[in-house]
Amino acid sequence: MIDQDGYAEAVLLFDGQLSAIEREFTSDQFEALVAGEEDLGEYAASVVRAVFVVVGAALSVRAAVFFTFKVNEAGNVDAHFNLPLRYLADNAGPGPDLGTGEIRLACRGRCPVPWHSVNLWEPREDAESGSIQIVQKAVWRNRLALKPWGMLNRNATAGDLVLEENRSPVRRRQLEGRLTETFGEQGRVSMEGLIRQNNERLTEVSDKYRNEMAQQQQGYLEQIKNCREEIRQLKSALRHEQERSRRLQALLRGEP
Repeated sequence: MIDQDGYAEAVLLFDGQLSAIEREFTSDQFEALVAGEEDLGEYAASVVRAVFVVVGAALSVRAAVFFTFKVNEAGNVDAHFNLPLRYLADNAGPGPDLGTGEIRLACRGRCPVPWHSVNLWEPREDAESGSIQIVQKAVWRNRLALKPWGMLNRNATAGDLVLEENRSPVRRRQLEGRLTETFGEQGRVSMEGLIRQNNERLTEVSDKYRNEMAQQQQGYLEQIKNCREEIRQLKSALRHEQERSRRLQALLRGEP
């Protein structure tokens, strides 16, 4: 469930309308499904749309692979399923920013391995019920109790870990509040939240641009100052050489 870099992995299954997450599995649980150790009777004889997610600190989605798989009449995952989900996640291109920087995104139109694109699907990107936002909301709810290392101090003692466990309900409520503020009670995007986030981002970009322009302007002024000083020195040296040349010519003519 946790890879070598401290990120947790999970597989989430969408409902038929792609409006909510219906089932959630850790990567180990999903591998057991693929191996035929468990079944998905409720999805028998269907094609399931799912997403493989890599989760980092603060339960933020860092990578997502939107894929499909077949379930036969007996409720078992198709034995020919062989998508390299971790590889696709590691090599996916840039996706949207969910608040902690751009995630890596692999889907039908953005597949790092072209021949696997037929087994991927295109997430919905509409403002009210985007698939990626639905995924992040489900991860924040953390029904799988994911614990990526980035959420804890890697040097923590056992007592520290117990304390972190005791704090987890508070942390979940904080995350829920943040989520509801942005996406609303039904997981829909709050226009006020989006406008506020957009204004904050614009202010941040504007401040950064002004600071960069001020630094560039100061750099140009310093260059101009240095160039003027160099010109002054060259003019002084030229006058000195001209005066020296005049004296030598006068000596050659025998003038005092």
